[in-house]
Amino acid sequence: MKKAATPTTTTEFLAVLVQGSMDSVEGVLQICRTISTAKETLPETEFKDLRDRWGKGQKIWSKLLQIGLDDRLEAIQEHLPPSYTTIHQVHCLNDEELKEAVDSGALHPGVSQGVLTRWLKEYRFVGTQEAVPTDFSPIATVMGPSGVDPEHLERFKSDLEKLVTTYGFKSQHQEDQSTTALRLRRNKDRSHEMVGTLLKDLKTTWKDAPDNLKTLFNLQSLEDLIHGPMSDFTGFLNRVRGGRDGFWSLHAHDYIHKIALEYLKTDSRGQRFNYRRRLREIAQQHPHLAEKVQNTLEDWLKY
Repeated sequence: MKKAATPTTTTEFLAVLVQGSMDSVEGVLQICRTISTAKETLPETEFKDLRDRWGKGQKIWSKLLQIGLDDRLEAIQEHLPPSYTTIHQVHCLNDEELKEAVDSGALHPGVSQGVLTRWLKEYRFVGTQEAVPTDFSPIATVMGPSGVDPEHLERFKSDLEKLVTTYGFKSQHQEDQSTTALRLRRNKDRSHEMVGTLLKDLKTTWKDAPDNLKTLFNLQSLEDLIHGPMSDFTGFLNRVRGGRDGFWSLHAHDYIHKIALEYLKTDSRGQRFNYRRRLREIAQQHPHLAEKVQNTLEDWLKY
């Protein structure tokens, strides 16, 4: 965008917004700065008029304004993704969370809202050494109008999930009540706990691993390794430790935990059978791990 004098009127601010683009991080931040400057410059009635004339809607406008008022984001611009919704999610982090997200590599240009939400939940309950809650009780019932548009309902569910995750709560929807759905949801909740364990146990390994190895496996963060394919997980750790002996010596428990995580994430009965079988094979091939395998089967692979 062409550098120009700071706008002072509604028309001038509108011209800058219309010419702007939200296809890049710089473009998003430029628009957000423009809106925050307009907030400080224009009378309230003219500021609202600017919002209405730009035509993006009050919800988007509010998020962009909040981003523009956050003076922390310019310094970490290279870590931000080109999405105003995800940048707004970054804005909602406190200073400690933001620093950890940058330092750990959880915040990077390719991160999505969903991944960042999972990381935040895991960090708040594991990174801070708090116990991951497993016992929940009903607090409120949300009622929607009959015949609500399905797309509108899905947007609501998405926004609600982000909100409850921020506070460490969880949501349960009407269609989630069947036995299968309850099992899947229970496993999903437990998978967050297992991810937290892997994040904690592999943090130093990831930090000390050479950058060229991370590039070889196309890994931008420790979470990419944990959530990625099993072959990448074992391949990366084998390379880090110089072969199978080092892998089994230092990462046998991490491998068992990764198998448990994949078990919790899948809804395939066949896959769950295969993961149980693989753990039993480990116990047979490595007798010193038999107790660990048995505890994992009982504690994590019950359902």
